[in-house]
Order: sequence, then C-alpha cells, then structure tokens
Amino acid sequence: MRGTRRQRASIAAAALAIAVIASACVPSAPPAAPAPAPAPAPAGPPACTGPGGPPDAASAAILNATNASRAGAGLAPLAWNPRLWCLASSWSSHLAAINALEHSDLNATLHSSDYATYRTLGENLLRGPVGMSGDSMHTAWMGSPAHAANVMSPAFNSFAVALTASNGQVFATENFGG
Repeated sequence: MRGTRRQRASIAAAALAIAVIASACVPSAPPAAPAPAPAPAPAGPPACTGPGGPPDAASAAILNATNASRAGAGLAPLAWNPRLWCLASSWSSHLAAINALEHSDLNATLHSSDYATYRTLGENLLRGPVGMSGDSMHTAWMGSPAHAANVMSPAFNSFAVALTASNGQVFATENFGG
C-alpha cells in the first residue's frame, strides 16, 4: 500500500504541475475595449487662507505675551502669519484626533512648495484643560527651555498659534517662521 500511496501522490503532484504549466501557455483572452478615460479628479479644497490676525482671545493673548517676552530681551516682535496659522491649525486638529502630542515633520514642511520661502520653522505644542488662558499657555512654554528657545529665537520673524478643543482638553500648536 505504501508504494501505491506514493505513486498516487506523485501522479497528483505531476498532474498539478502540468495543469499550472498548461494554464500559463493558454493564450489570454483578447483585450477588452479600452475603458473610457477617467473623469478628471475634482478640484481639491482651496488652499488654506488663515485669518489676518489671531482669531480668538486666547490666541491674541499668546501673541501679545510672546512679543512682550521678546521685547524684554531686546528682540523684534513676531508678525502674525496666516500661512503658519494654517499649519498650526491643521496640526492642532491632528493632535486632538489622536488625543496625543507628537511633533510634525517640519523638515518635510520646509521643503514643500507651500513653505519654500522660509529658511527655518519651529513648533511648540501644548495640551491642557479647556479654558486654559493664553497667558497660562505662554507661561507653560516659557517654563520649558526648549519651548522658550523657539519663542526667543532671533531666527524667527513670523508666528501663528491655533487651538483645538476636544474631550475637555485644548491642543495648541505654535508655529514660528523665519
């Protein structure tokens, strides 16, 4: 019986191999008529046009406190920048969606066509309770040497901050450009 089982297994394997090879040799069906050209993709959303100034009291307080800190160190004030607001707003929304803090890839952003006019970018992040004041946020950033370094960097001349509230928390992103 053992020889018979081996023979059957060998025959089955050979038949399978022949079937695979034969199917590869069968000419394929003639090509179908070409599909009509796809419709053009719908236009994407218009490019972000951020607000011309801080859109809320907390953002205004952060900008004012940032510029007061810079003035105290003899640095020029930062100008509000709508393009940086778009970057900050998008990132704050992302942070709220993932309910965590993680830095964006500013190197990739800096090399994108939308930000090609910048030499450098910086970012500060914060998560706190909803209702946290802009002054409290600024104080928290200034209490951290790495965050304060962004606020006080002479390499930056423009700024925006965006806040997104979610689940009782506020996610804030400050972006700096130079």
